[in-house]
Amino acid sequence: MSPEEFSALFRAHLSQVSAYLARRLPESAVEEVASELFEIAWAKKNQIPEGFALPWLYKSARYLVANYHRKESGRSRILASFQEPVAAPSAEAVALADLGLSEAFSALTRSERELISLWALENLTTKEISLALEISENAAGIRLSRAKAKLKTLLSDESFD
Repeated sequence: MSPEEFSALFRAHLSQVSAYLARRLPESAVEEVASELFEIAWAKKNQIPEGFALPWLYKSARYLVANYHRKESGRSRILASFQEPVAAPSAEAVALADLGLSEAFSALTRSERELISLWALENLTTKEISLALEISENAAGIRLSRAKAKLKTLLSDESFD
């Protein structure tokens, strides 16, 4: 990948990647993590599957978000509870204004929430989800189908009304 092609990739996907990160990180960390992500992308530019740059970026961003949260978890939880939130609301918080849906979504496992978020909020196809999560396309389809079915069951469950 030439520097010009990488520059085009950067311009094409920076806003989507930044939005993805803003829903998962404090506002103050988004720019730094996005910068780190594109540094990694530059270093691994020849490993990015052609036509699937955005899912590859999401996959790499997932690792950076996990690393960020691991680092932050070592800090005092009590201190954090006294601070005003500085992060943009998560995609889930925005999409789940309805209390019943919010409770049902929260009852899903973290991986089920991630699958549904990538599909519904990031508008990824099953193939793109499979690349982002590093699983087969078939596994992505099956897991997404099961996650949606579980969410539907939870929504119809009396305990969430």
